[in-house]
Amino acid sequence: MEDAKLQLLHDHYKDTFFYIQEYIKLRDRLFLFILIVVTLMLFQVHSPSEFGEAVSQFITKKLELKSPINITFIGSILWFGLLSLVIRYFQTVVHIERQYKYIHQIEEQLSAEYANKVFTREGKSYLNDYPLFSSWAWILYTIVFPTFLVGLVIVKIVGEICQAGSISLLISVNVTIALFIVLSTLFYLLLVHFKK
Repeated sequence: MEDAKLQLLHDHYKDTFFYIQEYIKLRDRLFLFILIVVTLMLFQVHSPSEFGEAVSQFITKKLELKSPINITFIGSILWFGLLSLVIRYFQTVVHIERQYKYIHQIEEQLSAEYANKVFTREGKSYLNDYPLFSSWAWILYTIVFPTFLVGLVIVKIVGEICQAGSISLLISVNVTIALFIVLSTLFYLLLVHFKK
């Protein structure tokens, strides 16, 4: 009976680790997509007229439209895309963190059956002698990137408001989305850096 329980726990450990790896792949893809959208937004901040013309021409050709599309509308689509990606990225990162806590518990249970000598890949062995570069990467992902994101969002939305001269419906939508991105990032920072 004990062997069957141990086998079941081991299978559960393998499945949990597999799911963590899948979520890590998702996290990495989401981060790449965020970087693409942020790059487009930086291009829009740096060269608004060139960005507007290039995107409008591209979309008009691809969709075979008769007249050019409103660039403010494209900006709103970028804002919404960024919000969707950021929320999903933060959810995925938080989920991965929670799963690692869980897998550490499973490793402790399995390792106890082997005099604490095995099943420490994600727990004790990983955290023992944590490399300086890994600490640096953690700082980049959990402090620098979110801070940069908030800064970009603030600069971008202030620029849009100044450029528009008046508050339209699309600008109001963009301001709301920008606020949601900033709040989501702040909640993420609180969760990652001030967790219990």
